[in-house]
Amino acid sequence: MKKFLFASLMLASVSAFSQSYLVLNNGVTLTTDKAGFIYDFGHFRIPYKVTISGGNFFVSDKVLSTVDNQGFLYEKDIKVDEINGKGLNYFIDDSEHLFTIDEQGIVYEYEEDSSIFRKVISYGGNFFTAKGEKKKIDLYTVSNTGNYFKMAVEGLNPAEIEKVGGKYFQTKSGLVYTVSKEGFVYPKNTMTTGQIKRIGGNFFIDSNHFIYTVSEDGVLKLPILPAELVVSDLIKLGSNYMIDSEGRIFVVDHLGDMYERTVAVKHDLRKSKIISK
Repeated sequence: MKKFLFASLMLASVSAFSQSYLVLNNGVTLTTDKAGFIYDFGHFRIPYKVTISGGNFFVSDKVLSTVDNQGFLYEKDIKVDEINGKGLNYFIDDSEHLFTIDEQGIVYEYEEDSSIFRKVISYGGNFFTAKGEKKKIDLYTVSNTGNYFKMAVEGLNPAEIEKVGGKYFQTKSGLVYTVSKEGFVYPKNTMTTGQIKRIGGNFFIDSNHFIYTVSEDGVLKLPILPAELVVSDLIKLGSNYMIDSEGRIFVVDHLGDMYERTVAVKHDLRKSKIISK
């Protein structure tokens, strides 16, 4: 059964399209929009009370909060204590219930397939794999509307998935697959990458020190890098951003393009304690 879970609106006048967040050591909570701009709307979370962090949700003091695609932050009347695993837009709690968060920040709870959820063996950003019948491994994806689907992709054996990323994965043969916002899976047969070494939500760094990005439509690309970006100097990777040792932040927008951004109010982003991931 699919349940709608409502909560109170905390941000009523913000017009940005928030896609992720980060919490600094002083509790300041920043958000990013779909174009990759960064905002300080005066939110505050005590870092040590944030126990669970996803891409568009987090749990602080055991209370679930979500961020929608218009920059609104919602604190839900949902208590979350322990989880078995999580992705960018979903988590499975210790009762084997699946909770998904759509792009509007609405939460859905699925409980009828708990026999599947208790057999999950790997958690990706918007997908997961689980043990199926006769020792088979099944692939499930989670869409931006909060639905989940069992996917059968021609030529793909989910048991061959080796590197689990945000909106992508890599098989033992080295082939990269992307997962679109709708939950569709695409093999990238025409692009040759190295082995995935560092994982972000909509980007990864391979063994050749190249950065690849994934658009919301599942396009894999080698973007033009910002002038100041040095791959070896990146110290923190979030769902759609990366921070270097100088505190510079580089973002990946919904099209898979990269930009260096600044915050209107100066913050030391090297002191980020909680990152969306």
